[in-house]
This record gives sequence, C-alpha cells and structure tokens, in this order.
Amino acid sequence: MSDSPDTPPTDQPSTDPPVSDEPVVQPLPPTRTQRVLAKLAQIRQLPAPNRIRVRWPRLVLFAVSLSACSLVVMMALLNSPLMDINSINVEGANVVSTASVKQLVGLKGEHVMTADLDAARERVAALTMVKEVTVTKDWPNGIKVVIVEREPWGRWRANNTVWAIDSEGVVLEGAAPSAGGPILTQVSALPAIKPGAVVDTNAVDMVNELHERGAPLPLPGVVAYEWSLTDGLTLLTEHGHIIFGGADGFEYKYSVWDLLEREAHRRGEPLLFADLRFGLRPRVEIGLNLGRGIRIQDVSAASISEQ
Repeated sequence: MSDSPDTPPTDQPSTDPPVSDEPVVQPLPPTRTQRVLAKLAQIRQLPAPNRIRVRWPRLVLFAVSLSACSLVVMMALLNSPLMDINSINVEGANVVSTASVKQLVGLKGEHVMTADLDAARERVAALTMVKEVTVTKDWPNGIKVVIVEREPWGRWRANNTVWAIDSEGVVLEGAAPSAGGPILTQVSALPAIKPGAVVDTNAVDMVNELHERGAPLPLPGVVAYEWSLTDGLTLLTEHGHIIFGGADGFEYKYSVWDLLEREAHRRGEPLLFADLRFGLRPRVEIGLNLGRGIRIQDVSAASISEQ
C-alpha cells in the first residue's frame, strides 16, 4: 500500500533560521571624545624626532650665508652717507638759545648709529637754565633735543642786584625775577652770587611762610628779610631784629617770637632784639635791655620768668 500524497515528509532538515527570543544589539558610532583619543593614539605612534633625518650641511650653509649677507648690509649702512646726521631739532627752548644748544650738541655730520648722545646731553645739561634734557635719535638722519627750562620761583638780592632763583635755589641767568612777593637780601660776602650758584632754599621757604603769616601782632610789622652765611635768616621789624637762623624748629621759633612780642607790648617797650636759635634761652633785648636773660618756661601758656 503506497503512501498518501497528502502526508508530509518526515525527518527533513529545515533551512529557516532559528527564531531567538533575545534582542539584537547594534554597535553605536564612536563619540567625539573617542575619536579625539584615537587620533592622539595615532600621533603617539609617529616616529620619534631622532629618526627624522636632517640635512645638516645644507642648514649650516644657509646659516653662514645669512650671516654673511647681514654683515654686508650692516657694513653698507655704516658707510652710507645717507645715515649722516644733517638736522638737529630743539624743543622747549624759550630762554635758552636754540643756536647754542645745537652748537653744544655738535653731532652734525656724524653717523646716526655711532653718535655719542650721552656726551651731547651732558654738554647741554651744563647750561644754567636747563633743568632737564633728553637727546634722542630722529631717524633716519636727525637728532631731537627736548629741554625743560628752570622757572623763576623767588627773588634773591646780592650786590645791589635782584636775581631770580628757581625752586631748587639755583640762581637763574637771563630770567626776570617775579614781580610780587618778598625779597631776601644776602648781607654776607659769601657765597658769591652768579648764574648757576645755589642759595639757601630753606631760607626762601621760611620767608614765603612768614610773608603769608605776617608778624604775630599788627605792630611791629616786618619790613625786610636778610640772610647771611653765619646767622641764617633775620627779620627786620619796625622795632628791631629777630634772628630765626635755619629752618629747624620753625614753629617753635615763631611761637617764642609771638610770646616775646606780647611781653614787650605788656611792658610798653619795643622788642629790639631776639635770637631764637637757642631754644628755651633766647637772647632778648626789650626796651632798655630789661629782657636780657629771659628764659621761656612754657610757650603754650605764654609765660616768662626773668633770671
């Protein structure tokens, strides 16, 4: 009996893939950080620098050629007349003669790269009216000189001549003294006063301060200021002489002067003389020498006792 055609064949292998219940995972593309790290790993794998071959003979030849060309160019510049100084520009000269400054600089015709600018600056700085000066190169073939002149600040009289002085006490040349303010008269022969000399600026400072404050009392007023090498500053009042000396202890000296003027006023006699350089024991003459030997006991309390 034959098999029925409707009967399916048995024991035949199946060609269909087996069905699995597990999910399939697809690989993700590399992130930006991973790509960067991979690139760095490739760079680390490059050959070491000592494996790179350098053609040293050609490099040395190039360096020598470049140095030789630079030397040739430098020598050409040093010997070129185009670099010779042909102009000197002066700025800031009002009282100082511009022609004198150019003559003192004296670099015209010299090479701009080899000119001695420091020596030129020292020559210009020696002028009395020059306070500061700078000398620089003005390329390609010029020199620039910038001057700061001294300015009148006070008045100093010596040998019947009123000189202008600046804030550093330098006696000026060719500058007119200021019209206002007090005049300090030198009564000693030394130091010799001439342009460029230096006077006692502390005395000038004290005179300016006293001129602004005035005398302790309305009378007697100050009529003149004198200075000498031995005594320093002396005030001439309508009654006598008040010697301040140097600038040390200025406030104390002014207080003692105030005290002595008030004591003289109380006695009804003039203060003829007071030397304030001796601290608590000033030399004093009130009226008929009745103030000699006065000792200052307490300036703040304005009390005096005689000895």
